Amino acid sequence: MKKDVYDHLNDIEMDVSQFEAEEVSETEKAKMKRDLKRKIRRPKPVRWRKIAAAASISIGLSSAALFGLSFTSFAQEIPIIGQVFKWFNDDGFFENYSEQAKELAMTQEDNGISMTVNEAIFDGKTLYVTYELTSEKNLGESPWLDGMPDLLDNTDIWTLSTRHDIKKIDSTHYAGITTAQIYPVDRLDEGSFEFTINEVVPDESMDGQPVPVNLTFHFDLHATENKEQLVNNKVEQNDVTVTVKKVMYTPMSFMIYYDENLTTELMELWDFITVDIVVKDDIGNEYANRHNGGSSNSSTLLNHTNTFERLDPKATKLIITPVVQLLERDGTTEYGAIYRNQDSTAPMEEFEMDEIVIEIEK
Repeated sequence: MKKDVYDHLNDIEMDVSQFEAEEVSETEKAKMKRDLKRKIRRPKPVRWRKIAAAASISIGLSSAALFGLSFTSFAQEIPIIGQVFKWFNDDGFFENYSEQAKELAMTQEDNGISMTVNEAIFDGKTLYVTYELTSEKNLGESPWLDGMPDLLDNTDIWTLSTRHDIKKIDSTHYAGITTAQIYPVDRLDEGSFEFTINEVVPDESMDGQPVPVNLTFHFDLHATENKEQLVNNKVEQNDVTVTVKKVMYTPMSFMIYYDENLTTELMELWDFITVDIVVKDDIGNEYANRHNGGSSNSSTLLNHTNTFERLDPKATKLIITPVVQLLERDGTTEYGAIYRNQDSTAPMEEFEMDEIVIEIEK
C-alpha cells in the first residue's frame, strides 16, 4: 500500500501562513476532499519532512448541533463494556488506563449506526476516548471515523493529531479508541470536550460509501495527576540534533517532550527523514509508546511528544536512544506529493544516535 504525505499530515502542525492559496475548481475540491478522507488515517511514529505540493487546501468545518445523550440497553448488551482499553493493549501501552478513566456510557444512533462512548481519560496533553459501534452494514475490519474531539469555550487551544483505532468484534460490532492531542500548550488542568462524528467510513477493502451521521458527545474531564521533570539534554550526530526537553509522569504513563533539528544540507540529500526514540530503563524494561504528533514553524526544527506506558517504580534511570531514518521517494502523486511505498526498495539509511540518560526524579 502506498504511503504518501497525506498519511502523515495529521502528525505535524505547520504554520499555514507559509503557503499561498491557489484557485481550484469545485470538481477538484470535491475529489481532493474525498481522497483526503480516505488517506488521512492516523498518525504514525514517523515524521515526513518534505512536502512537494504546489498548493494548499482549506476545508471549512461546521459544528453539529448538540443532541441530548441517553444510555440505552445497547451499552449493556456488548460484552466488552469497560474493556475496550484491553482490546487495544497488545503491546502493554494501555495496561493501566481503564482504572484512571472516567466512565461515560453515552449512546447515540443515526442512519443505521449506534455509537456508545464508554470511557475517557485526559492526561493534560492527550485525550483518549473509548467507544463501541454497531452498524446495519458491514464496515470491514477497520473502519474510520470522520470527526474529532474539540475543546469548547477555548479559542486559543485546540485539538490536533486525531487518531482513530477501530477493531471489528463480530459482523455488526466494533470497538475503538480515539486519541487527540491539545495544541499549542503543553498541559491543561481540565477541559470541556465535544466529540462530533460526521461520517463512518468503511475499511478501504470494502470499497463502500461513507455513512453520513450526526453524532455528538459532550463531556468534562479533569487531567490526571502529574509530575514534571525538566531535562534539556541533547545529542548531536550526522547533522541531526535531538534535545530531550522534559518528562511528565502520570499514574498510567509518562510523556517525553523532545525536539529534532536537522541541517539544511541533510534535508537536501534525502526526501524523507524520521527521528523516533526508543526508551528503556536501568532494570531492563523497554517501554511501549504512542507518538502524539509534532509541531513546527520551521523547515528544520520539529517538536515532538511521545507517551509511554506506566513507569516501573523500581527504575531509577531512563535511557533514550534516538533512531534516525533517511529515505528516498518512490514517486510523486497526481497532487504533487512525494511518497514512498511500504515495501519500497528505494535507497534508505538508518542509524542510532548516542544515548541520553536521565536520572528519574522520585
